[in-house]
Amino acid sequence: MNRITSVFRFPIKASIWNFTCTFMILSLLTSTYSQSIDIEESLNSFGISLLGETVHQAGDLLNVALSPFTIWTLMTVISEGSRENTARQLESTLGLPSNKNMLRNAFQRLSDMLQLKSDGVTLEIDNAIFTNDDFPVKRPFQDISKQYYGVTTSPTDFKNPAQAASVINKYVARATRNRIKAFVNAGDVAYAQVFMTSILYFKGLWNMPFNRSATRRESFYDEKNNKIGDVEMMYQIGTFAYSRMENLNSHAVELPYGGDRKMSMIVILPFKGVSIAGVLNSISKMTTFSSILTTLENSFRRFSDEKVHLYLPRFRVDSDFNMNIVLNKIGIKDVFDYDRANLLNMFDQQLYLSRLIQKAQIEVDEEGTIATSAAGASFENKSPPPRFRANRPFLYFIVDKPTRTMIYAGKISNPNTIKNA
Repeated sequence: MNRITSVFRFPIKASIWNFTCTFMILSLLTSTYSQSIDIEESLNSFGISLLGETVHQAGDLLNVALSPFTIWTLMTVISEGSRENTARQLESTLGLPSNKNMLRNAFQRLSDMLQLKSDGVTLEIDNAIFTNDDFPVKRPFQDISKQYYGVTTSPTDFKNPAQAASVINKYVARATRNRIKAFVNAGDVAYAQVFMTSILYFKGLWNMPFNRSATRRESFYDEKNNKIGDVEMMYQIGTFAYSRMENLNSHAVELPYGGDRKMSMIVILPFKGVSIAGVLNSISKMTTFSSILTTLENSFRRFSDEKVHLYLPRFRVDSDFNMNIVLNKIGIKDVFDYDRANLLNMFDQQLYLSRLIQKAQIEVDEEGTIATSAAGASFENKSPPPRFRANRPFLYFIVDKPTRTMIYAGKISNPNTIKNA
């Protein structure tokens, strides 16, 4: 997953109690909930495929941070500008219905629901297209992007790269509350015809914060139970939704955010000797990702009076991946191909996406997250209280509970590259 010059970029950046993710496309000029649509599960299914292939490409030495929601959103907007096989590939991989009106209305409702005010949580979404005056976006595409996806279009003079970079950086700085101030430089946009951004700002405070005085340095092990480093291990005992999921060969626990628990982090810890890749493969075979939430909810109702000993590392992860290979492996190919890309619903000229890069950062500490029923599941009598000790590779997901939508995902496998949160 080597880095080269960017044409498609998505950074995720965070500072204390904040997670911000920004995705960008830089394209080079070349010769409803009803009926069958379930947009949330389409997004979740794409997210698991994306995470699984990214974990495979990254290997054991790299920790991973992704925002499936933002990537899925950006590619969905691009699908509106695509035709023929390019469109079919995007629709198939993203799980989009062929009925565009159904998709647009469903996406609009989902976006509105995700951004509903919540106690202790802030979630904001912002999308924009910066276009060259010489190659304007087609009016129908521009209108649809604005009405249903909230995309604003800003004519930009890319003939003056320094000025174009300044315009983009000011926009991103406003959208990220000045947490990303110098996102691009003149060289990044020197040959640009189109620059697209999708920004997700997230700030979440734990419903039950950890006590910093209880944090201790502890050993961290690999999947074969060999010590590979140390972590700052947070600890608390409380009433968390916990379940031993035999069908995933894993333990799972839910850490809610805010007073209304609208959003949560789900941590999935494989049984000793079980690989992250194996667990992700099992998740991909489940009927729905949301069945994990159902299992945890059922467990919490049955054992709501029982405590869980929870141990979770304090961590900050920075990811920087070229996503072309990942998206190609899971089915999105033509849009990156010079000869086969068809984006003529977006522009009169032939365009293709030459590269897609993701930069990501997430921080988890005692106060919150900084970032910018499953078949086969079993419930055990929790006496004495179970111990959920994440001292070996684990997966994490940030989800919106009312819509059961995954907005963020990743894995921790290497304690030696975890930065201080």
